[in-house]
Amino acid sequence: MRIGGVVAEYNPFHNGHAYQLMELRQAGATHIAVVMSGNFVQRGEPALLDKWTRAEAALLCGADLILELPLPYGAATAERFAFGAVSLLEGLGCVDLLGFGCESGDLPALQRAARAVEDPEVYEAVRERMAEGISFAAAREEAVRERWGEAGDALRRPNDILAVEYLRQLGRLGSPIRPVAVARKGAGHDGGIGEDGFASASFLRARWEDGLEAVLPYLPQQVHGVYKQARAEGRVLDRERWQWMELSGLRTLSIEAFAQGPDLSEGLENRLYAASRQAGNLSEFYSLCKAKRYSHARMRRLALAAFLGVEGDLCRLPPPYLRVLGFNGRGREILAKAAKTARLPISHSLARLEQLGDAAARFAALEAKAGDQYALGLQSPRPCGWEYTHKPVILTKAKD
Repeated sequence: MRIGGVVAEYNPFHNGHAYQLMELRQAGATHIAVVMSGNFVQRGEPALLDKWTRAEAALLCGADLILELPLPYGAATAERFAFGAVSLLEGLGCVDLLGFGCESGDLPALQRAARAVEDPEVYEAVRERMAEGISFAAAREEAVRERWGEAGDALRRPNDILAVEYLRQLGRLGSPIRPVAVARKGAGHDGGIGEDGFASASFLRARWEDGLEAVLPYLPQQVHGVYKQARAEGRVLDRERWQWMELSGLRTLSIEAFAQGPDLSEGLENRLYAASRQAGNLSEFYSLCKAKRYSHARMRRLALAAFLGVEGDLCRLPPPYLRVLGFNGRGREILAKAAKTARLPISHSLARLEQLGDAAARFAALEAKAGDQYALGLQSPRPCGWEYTHKPVILTKAKD
């Protein structure tokens, strides 16, 4: 048994994701464990489909075990996202490979960029540039390029940036997991359709509004039935309802409540608070928050964290548990091996996991509360307590 690990959102699962899993198997993985974002994703938004629907789609298309990336990491910066995800894979104690999609596909170049970002001189240069009003991303790329030359190229593209963060976390944890860089096929991160017919997830989310038939050509055949059923049952996000839910919640918050969120600086809570009281919709809210040095993605994450009550210290804590969202036959074999090797407790039950100490209780309570909000934002809203009552996805047969 050789276990490959993947970090993903699958929002939604598409042909590019299936290609990545196939490539990881070509690299030697016999079993694949995926750390997948829950109901909220790194863009600072709720996922198009609930986590169990997305887990089932992945299991039908090559994944074997789906573990949840807790909210404090899932809707965080690239560094926090990677910290949580790599810590969970390391916590299984039996993962051999970490496969990730990236624009360059050049592992040595990405490793050099990871070393460059850890350079103390680069860190100091970034601070100096940010003090001049430059965004963090631009300041870091400039500082790395000045001291490490072409290593800065890897900090210009979103999936290369994530790859660099995965490599940094593997190094910081002293992990023996071997990285496998898979060159992305098709359109870019926020592009449309590539020459090979592969479409980006952002394109598919936008086309979803035109009807499911508009996106099916870009999805593996195995997931068509899953997504059709989810749509029929209303387990799809109602974006308009969510917009009013989030903005309504933001309007009730004090400046102090905004200030409790993660990675706040330079009095950003004041900007968020003022925007929440002026904006008539979320788009206007983000426009009011916008500044040269703050990206829309950062403001979306801060707003979502405030709305859901994500406390700033949680994303700095190591994950307290491994929560199973679903598995197939090979996934059961991974869990059997992890029963002997795991450094973290494993369960599908949030009720059990929340009994494992103060940190576990905080993570679980946040997941439950956020899940209740997400359930209300679906086209057919679910009652509170979904996080405690929903069973894991179990497939009896693994995809060959």
